[in-house]
Amino acid sequence: MAKKRKQTYSKKRKKRPTILGWAWLILVGVVLVLAGATLVMRQQDVRHMTAILAPPEVLAQGEAIFIETCAACHGSEGEGNVGPALNGSMHAWHHIDSQLRLIIRDGIEGTAMVGHKDHLSNEEIDAVISYIKVWWTPEQRQMQLTGNHRMP
Repeated sequence: MAKKRKQTYSKKRKKRPTILGWAWLILVGVVLVLAGATLVMRQQDVRHMTAILAPPEVLAQGEAIFIETCAACHGSEGEGNVGPALNGSMHAWHHIDSQLRLIIRDGIEGTAMVGHKDHLSNEEIDAVISYIKVWWTPEQRQMQLTGNHRMP
C-alpha cells in the first residue's frame, strides 16, 4: 500500500511593502511632480516670452510710424496729449491686440482718434502696437496677452 502523503498547504504570506518600497514610491512621486512643475513653468515662460517684445526690426518700424503718425496726439513717449496716454499709465494695455488694431485702423467715432486704414497696412499697424508695448511693464504685457486686466 502506498504511503499516503500528508498534504501541506504552504500559506503564502502577503508581502507588506517595506520601507525601501515606500521610499521608491515616494521618490517616483516626487520626480513626477517635479517634472510636471517644470513643464508648467516652461509653458508659462514661453507664454511670457511672447509677451515681452517684438523683434528689433519690427520695433524700429513701429517707432518710425508712431513718431510720424501718432506722437502729435499721444506724445512722443506715449504720455498722452490730445489723445490718451499709451505708455501703460492709462488703459491702453487693457485692450487686446485685435481691439487696438481696430481702433488704429477705423478710429473711434466722436473722438479725435481718426482711422489710419487708408495709409497704414495691417503689418504697419501691428508694428505700432508692438512698439507701444515697449512702454508697458512686463506684467502689463502679460496681462494684455492673456486678457487678464486686473492688477495683482
